[in-house]
Amino acid sequence: MKYIGIIILTLATLHSFNGYCQSRKENEIKTITLPENSFTKIASLPSHINEASGLAITSEKNIWTHNDGGVPVLFCLDSTGQLIKTLHLNHRNNGWEDLATDENGNLYIGSFGNNKNDRRDLKIFRIPNPDSITTPVFTAEIISFSYEDQFEFPPRPNKRNFDCDAFIILNGSIYLFTKNRTLPFTGFTRIYKLPTTPGVYKAALIDSLYLGQGAMMDYWVTGADYSSDNKTLVLLGHSSVWLIKDMDGERFSTGDIFHMSLNHYSHKAGIAFKSKNLLYIVDEKEFGLIGGDLYQLNLEKILNNLK
Repeated sequence: MKYIGIIILTLATLHSFNGYCQSRKENEIKTITLPENSFTKIASLPSHINEASGLAITSEKNIWTHNDGGVPVLFCLDSTGQLIKTLHLNHRNNGWEDLATDENGNLYIGSFGNNKNDRRDLKIFRIPNPDSITTPVFTAEIISFSYEDQFEFPPRPNKRNFDCDAFIILNGSIYLFTKNRTLPFTGFTRIYKLPTTPGVYKAALIDSLYLGQGAMMDYWVTGADYSSDNKTLVLLGHSSVWLIKDMDGERFSTGDIFHMSLNHYSHKAGIAFKSKNLLYIVDEKEFGLIGGDLYQLNLEKILNNLK
């Protein structure tokens, strides 16, 4: 009876989260027209960074990224895309998808890519500020986790919302944003919460966001960042960015949601605030032709209009 009660409570919680977001009609996601020249390419990435995924900015000069798979190395670039430094981690690069930093400068590497929704070794690696590391190879502390509401590996197609490409650190906690692979597609990204301290955990489902309905790849969340300066969450898609403002604590779905098309389609995979009003974005190189670049997105006019 104990386990039946847990399952019933979990199902009720899921219904509550999805029902809340479902009540926000699609037209309540406000559309923003991107001002001219707000989104621009600023550099091509070095050729060996061909699957740029996560993105984190640790100083005025240092931009960190990594490939999604392959050699377990972090690359430090300047704003012209030139390689400054590399840092190898003593861990396998299995689905490294995103980077995030906390208020103490620690860097977190999300090893939680889970395309088939069947992975049982989800991890987040934590290291000190990589700018301060002088050794060529570093061993990270590990946060291992599973999703509290996943009971099958993989689950049925209509339950496949356990892939993840994006996370942030906020108020001392980790927040994961899922990459929805449900069939039929529901348009929700689920939000899970974890501690930032090393250990083994169940990621707690705390909320979900409805981002839109249509072609699945147009509504995948592939990166995230949060600005404490203007209290704005940004979620990245292949051709879009969502801004979420005026949230009630960690209930992101209570905020105002704004969608803007970048009018540029590629496998965008990493996003980070460079300053209060400036975002950097990276995309993967596909077919040897599309992507593999560093971009900037100027939000000054947009955020000023939202005040």
